[in-house]
Amino acid sequence: MANHLASEKSPYLQQHAQDPIDWYPWSEEAFALSRSRNAPIFLSIGYATCHFCHVMRRESFSDKEIARSMNELFVNIKVDREDLPEVDRLYMELAQGLMASPGGWPLNLVLTPELKPFFATTYLPAQAEHGLMGMQEFVTQIDSLWNSPERELLIEQADQLVDIFSSLEQDEEDELPERSLVDETVEILLDLADPVFGGLKTEPKFPLAYHLNFLLERAQEKEDPRPLFYVELTLKMLKFGGIFDRLGGGFSRYCVDLAWHIPHFEKMLYDNALISSAYLAAWQWTKKEVYARVVRKTLDYLLCDMADKEGSFYSAEDADSEGVEGLFYTWTEEEIREVLEPADAELFCQFYDVTKEGNCEGRSILHQLIDQEAFAEENGLEEADLEEILEEAGATLLKERNKRTRPFKDQKILTSWNGLVIDALARASKALKEPRYMEKALSAARFIKENLMCGARLFHRYYENEARFEANLDDYAFLIRALLTLFESDQGTEFLDCALELTECVEDQFKAPKGAFYSSREEESLFRRRMSFYDGAEPSGNGVHAENLLRLYQITQKRHYLYQAEDIFKAAAFVMDEMPTSALYLMRVLNRYYDKRAVLVVVVLDKEESLKGLIEKAYYTQFAPHAAIVWKREGDLLLTKHLPFLEDKILLNGKTTLYVCRQDHCLAPVSQEEEVMQQLRNL
Repeated sequence: MANHLASEKSPYLQQHAQDPIDWYPWSEEAFALSRSRNAPIFLSIGYATCHFCHVMRRESFSDKEIARSMNELFVNIKVDREDLPEVDRLYMELAQGLMASPGGWPLNLVLTPELKPFFATTYLPAQAEHGLMGMQEFVTQIDSLWNSPERELLIEQADQLVDIFSSLEQDEEDELPERSLVDETVEILLDLADPVFGGLKTEPKFPLAYHLNFLLERAQEKEDPRPLFYVELTLKMLKFGGIFDRLGGGFSRYCVDLAWHIPHFEKMLYDNALISSAYLAAWQWTKKEVYARVVRKTLDYLLCDMADKEGSFYSAEDADSEGVEGLFYTWTEEEIREVLEPADAELFCQFYDVTKEGNCEGRSILHQLIDQEAFAEENGLEEADLEEILEEAGATLLKERNKRTRPFKDQKILTSWNGLVIDALARASKALKEPRYMEKALSAARFIKENLMCGARLFHRYYENEARFEANLDDYAFLIRALLTLFESDQGTEFLDCALELTECVEDQFKAPKGAFYSSREEESLFRRRMSFYDGAEPSGNGVHAENLLRLYQITQKRHYLYQAEDIFKAAAFVMDEMPTSALYLMRVLNRYYDKRAVLVVVVLDKEESLKGLIEKAYYTQFAPHAAIVWKREGDLLLTKHLPFLEDKILLNGKTTLYVCRQDHCLAPVSQEEEVMQQLRNL
């Protein structure tokens, strides 16, 4: 029989709707039941493509005896972290910060009826093993504590935890963080860097792409070869590793080894948006074609496998198929030899380290140990010929792979993650001259405007024709970022207009004394309204919001945007000083704030739009991360309404004219091709 999740639309909650555990969604009904029974709450937080969430459901939550014990003791609540990120983030911070939990999902907590936690853990097996308490043993122990004089002590401890947690918020600073902090953070990152395989020296190993963008910017500014070496090493090893799906494109969420060979196979929309942007930035600087190929392969995966027919993008693909993690993506040597010609199969298996023994429970994860040039030389081949063989073999194997049972796809549409993809597609379209990427960016932006916006109000999630949950700071910030990129990509002033409107909403609904809250209002069910500056797999909402404000200041010349960004830096000063690598996106934006060379490029187009193609190529293909561009056409009244300073930016001799402005002055306008190109080369 279905439990109380049966009417929920969340794919994750639906996965648990037939469990024998009487799960409730996060709701006042569940809270009231806990209070009336004076029963503790078992809160389990996960998401639809979470591997260990599946394992725990299979081992414990489907077990009738465990379910009976849980139903007798607890009011059981399931939360989809992607639907209710504010719930997940609050309890994850508590669990990791004060309850000695390693973090990760599923996140399982025991709460008092007042929703205050006194126990936190992640995955537990059904029965005790490998030093982990079993789920049945866990329930028995909580039962013995709750139904004893120890209960009052548990409640007291939970109250104290929440009090301590609430008191941890630092007093806001009145001073901006020093620019020297940016230099110090670079040194910390380089100390933490893995000098052999790139990334950070941690296991599991996550491809935090915005780290790479930050270091690229610093390497350019300081002419320091060390950050560039680290970035290129990381990008090379990511492409070599099993984390990169070289057949279908896209990157897995993380790897369990230092060499990026053994991935956790789930693919997340946000990861692939951010990683493709890092490769694009590297291409803009180095012009190495290998980086552009990875960008195309990654974005083509999103367009092929993650795009909704109505224009938006789905959230994630699972790691599991047929109950086995990675089965869809791995190969045996025999499977490859059955499909490819003998010579091609031999070459393919050698290049991608496919062996009879395999490297993943008898199967092989495709990864390379050597670059193509060296491998071609070793095998007496021209590199172009090797490339052709590998491409043709890969295409054949992809067709064969597509006959397999595909992993579950979470088809909910999240505003924030779609914002990241729109931004990545728009930038790649202009830099790589791929119009189809812009078409998809525009269709996704219009989908959000039509389905997830009501006036200036924004919603968080769309699924099965329903927009639900009030948008959080990430939703607003990531979408505004994308809208500004569309505007700077010459897709119309409507996107600037929408970005400005949404920015006003953030100021109105999320504004803290300094900085911005994560949620738009106080939640009665949450004991604290959060204001976070920490990055996770995605950059922090405050970090992206600060970046948007600096871009808006640059584009509009309106100083109140600058002051709002400064308020965020002041509010985050303590975090940035004490834990700089945990607030790296804010550090990246602080670096932009201090860049006195940042330029605004204004292009006033004549009726024929002459020079436009040359200007686009010169501007969008170079690495100028702090530059902004505005395209002005005669009769764009909405543009001059928002940017009145453009009134005096007019055509020179009736020709397309370029204005390059730094801080409070502009260079002399130019309209001759040679002069235009000269100014653009020096951004």
